[in-house]
Amino acid sequence: MIDGTYVITVRGVAGPAVRAAFDDVEVSPVGDTTVLRRAGADQAALHGLFRRIQDLGLEVIDVHLESTEPA
Repeated sequence: MIDGTYVITVRGVAGPAVRAAFDDVEVSPVGDTTVLRRAGADQAALHGLFRRIQDLGLEVIDVHLESTEPA
């Protein structure tokens, strides 16, 4: 497990079908993008998440890991 939260930003605002495909991920619209947040994902879970993003034809514009450790 990763100690942190993966934050993936995709272009466009997620509709109901996209939200349903990511029922295990926090999905938030931010302006004209959608932010997907997944805490504690291991590499297999992260690859599965990217596979779903690809299958839906979403364009990834940012990926980063937010640490849960204090700065």
